[in-house]
Amino acid sequence: MLDLRSDFLTRPTPEMVDAMTEAATRRGGFGLREDRDVQALESIAAHMVGKEDALFCASCGMANQIAIHLRCRPGNALVAEATSHVILSEAGGPAALSGVMCRGLPGIDGVLDFSLLDEALSAGDSQRSKADLLVVENTHVRSGGSLISLEASHYLQNAARRHGVPVHLDGSRIFNAAVAMGVMPSDICDTADSVAFSLNKGLAAPLGAILAGSSDFISEAVRVRQMFGGGWRPAGIPAAAARVALLTMPERLADDHEVASSLGAALTALEGISLGQKQVWTNLVLIDLDERLCSAVEFATELSHHGVMALPFGKFRLRLAVYYEIKKSDIDLIVAAFSKVLEATRSKNPEGNSHG
Repeated sequence: MLDLRSDFLTRPTPEMVDAMTEAATRRGGFGLREDRDVQALESIAAHMVGKEDALFCASCGMANQIAIHLRCRPGNALVAEATSHVILSEAGGPAALSGVMCRGLPGIDGVLDFSLLDEALSAGDSQRSKADLLVVENTHVRSGGSLISLEASHYLQNAARRHGVPVHLDGSRIFNAAVAMGVMPSDICDTADSVAFSLNKGLAAPLGAILAGSSDFISEAVRVRQMFGGGWRPAGIPAAAARVALLTMPERLADDHEVASSLGAALTALEGISLGQKQVWTNLVLIDLDERLCSAVEFATELSHHGVMALPFGKFRLRLAVYYEIKKSDIDLIVAAFSKVLEATRSKNPEGNSHG
């Protein structure tokens, strides 16, 4: 079974497993930041993204919500592109956990409309809530792992500064972005006051995420993490694996991007399938089905019977995520599975035999 539903399905490497085994022989620390494996991870993470300090969190969603809680007052708003993860995929966390409104702006490929930015970041008035935070997502998952360029990121940062609004970077796949853009992760993170990124996606750690920012910000984040139920102990075992992930996995992400690009090209050569994004930027591939064939849910169900799992990402759209366990040699198997489902679907629905 080739499971391409998400890159968080990747298993830790043997080196990570060895690191966890060794960490399991050490006694964990009592205090919230006392464990030496956690300390080592947080120090490396902060350095890699160019921030003063970093905090090990259970998930990138939790890290985002901690940042939102610290930056926004109840009743005020965060501004983000309308299809951002913090708006669509974090279970209403800003409102439920922090009393924060989400002001979603339309955008293209994850970059919100610049012409709407100044008004959205305004100080508010007696009837309109103030914007307290600008959230930027890079890479942008709903757009198929699209990239927010450094030029666009600096523009957003400068606009936020004009209004005295901090910027939080939802960088769940920030290392994918850095590799694809040919820059250091710190170059991207320099355009934001705080950043959250996943350790368990392309980096292949078993779980966890990092929230990074200034020393004062992270000191407060420790308290909010505890309030949200995230003061996990012992955390040394997953931290040991995550440290190996940070030190060994970022440079090889280009391989995932190459496999994803080849996979996208191979699948879109099939009749009835088109690319659901402008291009394959990183490790995510969006596939659009001819609407006369069947729904994405039906197609994904049939696909699983042929050894390939894909994520329905809309009524007629599938998402495929590439990670280090998905190789170029797997592409033929994936294409064959898609071809079989297309053939079976057309036999049931002759109207879907041609584009017309």
